[in-house]
Amino acid sequence: MFRVHTICLIFLSSLIIPAPGYAGVTNPDISVIGQLIFKYHNDKTAQDAHRPTLDLGETELVFDSYLNPYAKGFFVFTVGDNEGLRTEEAYIDVLKGLPDGLALRGGKYRIGFGKLNPVHPHAYSFIEAPRVMAAMLPGEEGFNDVGAHASYLLPTFGSWASDISADFLKGASFHPDEPESRAGWASRWGNSALLNDAIPLDIGISATQGVNNAQWKTKTVVYGADIKTRIAFSGLTNLTLQGEYLYNNSEVVIDTSTGDSSRIRRQGFYFFADLKFKQRWNAGIIYDQYQPIENKNLTNRAIKGFIGFSLLEETTLLRLSYEHFKPENSHAVHTAMLQVLFSMGPHKAHKF
Repeated sequence: MFRVHTICLIFLSSLIIPAPGYAGVTNPDISVIGQLIFKYHNDKTAQDAHRPTLDLGETELVFDSYLNPYAKGFFVFTVGDNEGLRTEEAYIDVLKGLPDGLALRGGKYRIGFGKLNPVHPHAYSFIEAPRVMAAMLPGEEGFNDVGAHASYLLPTFGSWASDISADFLKGASFHPDEPESRAGWASRWGNSALLNDAIPLDIGISATQGVNNAQWKTKTVVYGADIKTRIAFSGLTNLTLQGEYLYNNSEVVIDTSTGDSSRIRRQGFYFFADLKFKQRWNAGIIYDQYQPIENKNLTNRAIKGFIGFSLLEETTLLRLSYEHFKPENSHAVHTAMLQVLFSMGPHKAHKF
């Protein structure tokens, strides 16, 4: 672990120390985002139940810069206590020099499925994503994969904006425990408009498909629909309302020797309200529910309250949350969390 942190410091130093100037070559924007997390819960299935814990969460190293007038590069590396240095994202965006409305991306990135998954967790208004996201989408820590992405801004009228996108994916996120990968795909149609020239409204639908068992080629298909709006009460006070519905249709292998499978259809959703006030405060509530893959006839539900405060600038952020999670046919789990987010560089922890 010491060697990993040393390598990270050397890498950062090599980027920060000025190098001989070459035409068109500049140092990238560099940001570091850290977090400290206090947690207490009563989950009897966990070893740390009824025991307060204090952990250093993942540290993010962010590098981004224009490569030329047409393309931009973006890298996110994470450093964890038990995982060492990992590449969370590494991609190139081609934004100019293409037919009007067309944009391209290639590399490893968070897939644009719905509204919440493409956003880094540190930019949420709350500490952790709703449980339904991990239960319904591929991937162990968000839907993140290697792929090629194309998006196109459709011609529209008035305040309405509409775009479509398609991704060709390596597909490893559908079966993260297997070394062999099978290709997958994702697509999205997003729409934005202004209601009464004042209230923004975003509506989108998403879909993705991939192989969840490379040996037997069984597939998972997920469909989603999302909606988001923001109501401004004053220059410093506004209310964000956001929700997503997800439908998962998976072939699950029940006999690894013969490849016999069973089709499991599940659904779930989340909805949250987030009130931002006095410029540096926010508070809200999240409700989510889903059918677990272990038993689609059950429904797990969770409700979470949260509050956040930004100190002086966006570089330091405090968050507090309390969650009541009730798996069907099991005892309720109560979880309290306190998070301190701190950042250096242009990529902030969260923008209020």
